[in-house]
Amino acid sequence: MGTDLTSVTDSARALYDLGRYGEALEKYRMVYASQAENDVLCYNMGNCYARMGELGEAKVFFERALIYAPNNIDAQHNLDWINLRLTDALVAPKEELVEWIGQWERSIMSPEGWTFLAWVFLTATMALLVLRRTKNRSLNWRWPFTTTALALLLLGMSYLSIPKIKTGVVVERNSYGYSEPSSNSKRLILLSEGSAGTILGTNNSWVYVELGDGRLAWFDVDEWESLLPAPD
Repeated sequence: MGTDLTSVTDSARALYDLGRYGEALEKYRMVYASQAENDVLCYNMGNCYARMGELGEAKVFFERALIYAPNNIDAQHNLDWINLRLTDALVAPKEELVEWIGQWERSIMSPEGWTFLAWVFLTATMALLVLRRTKNRSLNWRWPFTTTALALLLLGMSYLSIPKIKTGVVVERNSYGYSEPSSNSKRLILLSEGSAGTILGTNNSWVYVELGDGRLAWFDVDEWESLLPAPD
């Protein structure tokens, strides 16, 4: 029999209310394996990490909640609270215009919602074409043209609304940056927990990161976590 995720979530919530945050987190992880894009779940996991004092991980999950639901006020409030306590953390480079547009679109509707609307207009196009061919040959061709154009626009918006964030966050107390993907190379920088950067590439157990001040360095992948988890 499959796991009843609703009962697991209820159990996690009860454990959290009892102050058993580690146990609650383990329950939430079971659900997260199949519901990684659930902003409420990410928010709850962020709360568990925050209560356990793991502020880097808490930041990751509050950020994830906001990726999938930019209007999640509770997640934004808790992320602000975390950032106030990570005073030594280095912020990530500013997000690109495309991601900003995607975030704005997700604040209105999910990528699936934009895709659904696109298919609605494509269906309308097909219906208009059939109508014009079978019953009303005088139907102006501009109507199917307009619905097709709107469908293509919505498909483009659907694509842009899919998160493509490359940001990673330091989840350990400290993380050294090196000139090469090797601990034997020159140390360039020491980052504190909660610091963020743009992940440009990987090399085995190393990630190449661009920092907010423009510096580049290699870091141990185990000390970082991407805001967008890698697909299984």
